[in-house]
Amino acid sequence: MSETNLRHESRLVRPPSARRSLKSSGATHTLPVYHQLSSILRQQIKDGVFPTDRPMPSEMQLASDYDVSRVTVRRALETLEVEGRIVRRHGVGTFVAPPDKNERSTCARVSGIVENLIAMGMDTECRLLEHVPHHAPPSNVLHALGLSEGDTVTKLVRLRTHQGKTLGVSTVYVPLSVSHLVQEHLVDHRPVVRILEDAGVRPYRAEQTLTAVPADDAVAKSLGIGIAMPVIRLRRTVFGDVGQALLHTVGLFNPDNYEYHTMLTRDNSTDRPQWRHIG
Repeated sequence: MSETNLRHESRLVRPPSARRSLKSSGATHTLPVYHQLSSILRQQIKDGVFPTDRPMPSEMQLASDYDVSRVTVRRALETLEVEGRIVRRHGVGTFVAPPDKNERSTCARVSGIVENLIAMGMDTECRLLEHVPHHAPPSNVLHALGLSEGDTVTKLVRLRTHQGKTLGVSTVYVPLSVSHLVQEHLVDHRPVVRILEDAGVRPYRAEQTLTAVPADDAVAKSLGIGIAMPVIRLRRTVFGDVGQALLHTVGLFNPDNYEYHTMLTRDNSTDRPQWRHIG
């Protein structure tokens, strides 16, 4: 397969084994197949699918398993080798790199609500990437903030790191009713909700959703990960004590460095027991 064909090949990688099958959402994949394959193998390495003391499947075996060319497999493995996730030994095989050679160790993940961790003293750095005083947000943000078509907001994009590792990039939309409190010269390392609190605005409740999405070019560059790698997306709308929306945040987090952790308790007070969040 030529380099040109490889670059533009966009069919799904469909391995025959149920253990490795991809579940398609119906969307058309436009990424090169080697990129899809490297994403699959990267996740399997993280999950400990391949023992470190034995070679991974050979190029020929991977090509057969995933119904792709050996050129595709070779490029996928080259990507993982550059990342330091695998070691290729001539005449012996390809091995998962020892834990100390993997830059992204799952045991080093930050866990919990970032704002709470900062309040408890976690040392983070925050860089303001973008500040737009009058931004026309997408319709879903207008809806979340209870605004009308044509309304504008202040938009902030911030990158937060911890011990040199990128936790995530957050886009915060603040309605004009409180946007004077987040002027560019007032924005520092504090979470935006804390900036509002320190200015006298009291958040009362929040609604949020959590899901996984593939990283696009911009997000991948910001987080230092590969394009289409899964990231944690957290959408949160914060409301004041009389129900007014104070801000809407879309946070995208690197799952290598961050995980969302909650505590639950079992409510057995009715005949239909349910889990309740306690932290």
